[in-house]
Amino acid sequence: MVHDGATRTTRWTAIALIALALALLLPTAAGAALPAEADVTYIPVTATIDQVTVEFVVPAEEVAAPAVLMFEFPPELRAGSIRGTDVRITSDIRPPAVASADDRITLTMNPAPAPGSILSIRIGGLTTPEEPGVYTVIARFGEQGAEAPLGEFGIDVPKPNPLQAMFRAMERVPFLRQFFSPSIIWGALPLLWRGFQVAVLILAVSYTFGIPLGLTLAFMKMARFPLLRWPATAFIDVVRGTPLLVQLLLVYFGITFVPGWRELMNALGPLASWQLYSIDATQFLRAILVLSMNSSAYMAEIFRAGIQSIHKGQLEAARSLGMTWPKSMAFVIIPQTVRRILPTMMSEFILLFKDTSILFAVGIFELTLQARTIQAAKFNMSPYIAAAGFYLMLTIPLGRFVANLEARLSVAETGRGPDTKKRGGRRGRLPLKLGREAVTPIASDEVKDR
Repeated sequence: MVHDGATRTTRWTAIALIALALALLLPTAAGAALPAEADVTYIPVTATIDQVTVEFVVPAEEVAAPAVLMFEFPPELRAGSIRGTDVRITSDIRPPAVASADDRITLTMNPAPAPGSILSIRIGGLTTPEEPGVYTVIARFGEQGAEAPLGEFGIDVPKPNPLQAMFRAMERVPFLRQFFSPSIIWGALPLLWRGFQVAVLILAVSYTFGIPLGLTLAFMKMARFPLLRWPATAFIDVVRGTPLLVQLLLVYFGITFVPGWRELMNALGPLASWQLYSIDATQFLRAILVLSMNSSAYMAEIFRAGIQSIHKGQLEAARSLGMTWPKSMAFVIIPQTVRRILPTMMSEFILLFKDTSILFAVGIFELTLQARTIQAAKFNMSPYIAAAGFYLMLTIPLGRFVANLEARLSVAETGRGPDTKKRGGRRGRLPLKLGREAVTPIASDEVKDR
């Protein structure tokens, strides 16, 4: 019996302690549902604050509209520089009015959020303090003019490494901040990469169609029949003589009025219904059509000049061996032509890639339009610098390849490269080396004297 009484007493004591703990904890849970630590995102390249995400449950007490949510920041975070576009709230309520001061951000919500609802606030644009450490932010919520403390959280600012410190120093220089901001460039890279993929896709398809179309126009322009020569000449002159932007605007918007265009798109089925990064297939097809037409006019002149550079005796010799004119062109003239014009064709490829930037005028989100969109949102020119880096990432290697290709073809055609004279010294001297011993070159006039 004594044992049962002691057990019963211990049980009731435990229940009383649990009830007391719940009584102490419940008011706190109902009044302040703000987490002890907010979710702070840092930009890796600079270790600066990207955005602060705060999530809390609205207290159970009814709050008359307008309700105010206030965050009191330390002066080092410079909350006064925050604009309304830097604050986002994810909830079913109407977007709040945002006001910022040197030490606080005030969100005025009308109507007031329902008790127990969850609010998630994302705040960007805060200035990263120079000294690392934990900076405390106090939150208040309630009726306007009678806000009650809601809770607090800390923002832990890490110490930057030497590279991050250098990038932070760049951000403090106005010119570098405006044109070479590491944080803005880092944030722009994902969207710019999407634009780069769109530009390369349009470039590859347009250039692929431009080559056979340009070769066809070249043969038509060299034809003896005026009915073939005149249309090709007119097309080449018009395309080469007008700006690409004008061609883009006329064809991109005008082709939709051509009879049969809609029927053609419907007949293509899945080929005209796919999307890539919110760009539909019809936009791709119209852009490819414009760039293919423009490239074909320049490729036609390149092919024509290359074909006419081949001596006529090559064609006559092929015909005398019994080859037909098409076979003579396919197996004798065209291979030699392609070898001669290959560097020029690669240069046209580079120019066409840069011409894809014109597509921003019709709303295709290629590289330039992506950079322009970010620039308009950030009021900063750094996205254009990053976009230029993407263009250079392709054009510089291709430019070096073209220069190397020209040097190799020059050696194959003439037996000497462009710098042979420089390596040979003065005219009339031929540097010779046999093994490890150098043979002194002899000038031509010395040979005559001997």
